[in-house]
Amino acid sequence: MEDMHVLVGGFMSVDGKIAPVNRKGREFSQYMQPIHEQMLHEIRAGVDAIIIGVNTVIADNPTLTVRKAEGKNPLRVIIDSQARTPLNSKILNQKTDNASTLIALAKDAPKNKVAALKNKNVDLIYASSSLASKRVDLAELLFALSKRGVKRVLVEGGGEVRWSFFEQNLVDELFVWVMPTIWGGRDAPTLVEGSGFLKAENAVNLEFKSINQVENMLILWFNINKKTRSPPTTPTTANSAQHF
Repeated sequence: MEDMHVLVGGFMSVDGKIAPVNRKGREFSQYMQPIHEQMLHEIRAGVDAIIIGVNTVIADNPTLTVRKAEGKNPLRVIIDSQARTPLNSKILNQKTDNASTLIALAKDAPKNKVAALKNKNVDLIYASSSLASKRVDLAELLFALSKRGVKRVLVEGGGEVRWSFFEQNLVDELFVWVMPTIWGGRDAPTLVEGSGFLKAENAVNLEFKSINQVENMLILWFNINKKTRSPPTTPTTANSAQHF
């Protein structure tokens, strides 16, 4: 979407891991110094919405608010096709001023789970192309967010969600924070997961922007070269996300 800027970010070990084999990403937070937390929260304050997948909510139970820097809390968006967001998660229960939450569902999400989420102070939308679809359509989600005035989004994770945005050619900018540590683990999650590309012409090409060392962290920024890849299709009004 031309009027939407999509920033993808994350931090990882030198060998590309974003969490140990048990997928508990909070174990990596010990490498974050106060200056890094401030920088991350400044990035959050500079966007209109933060997007994460439900697996990140389940594994890490984040709040996704701006606490270590000046600025507003962005809209918190959970991609949760089957309404699996835990009812006791912080993002649904923590009393935070001006921190709204939206959950994007597939149209076949279990009705009983959807009903339970309705009792929480969150906004729910259906963002999938058909009743048979078991996945959230990202183009439809971004279209729905743009109707709410969202112009800049930050995709914080996890690896499967990042992959989906890259696969569908929706990313404009990427930052990667590299920690000076190696964790290994063939089943440990990586920065970008998914099925992966098989040919070089299908891979996402990056344009190097900057590199800095802040304390023990290497911080890299890239622009995304979309010229050789097909642009995503803008959803039609008939297929656009349904609010309720």
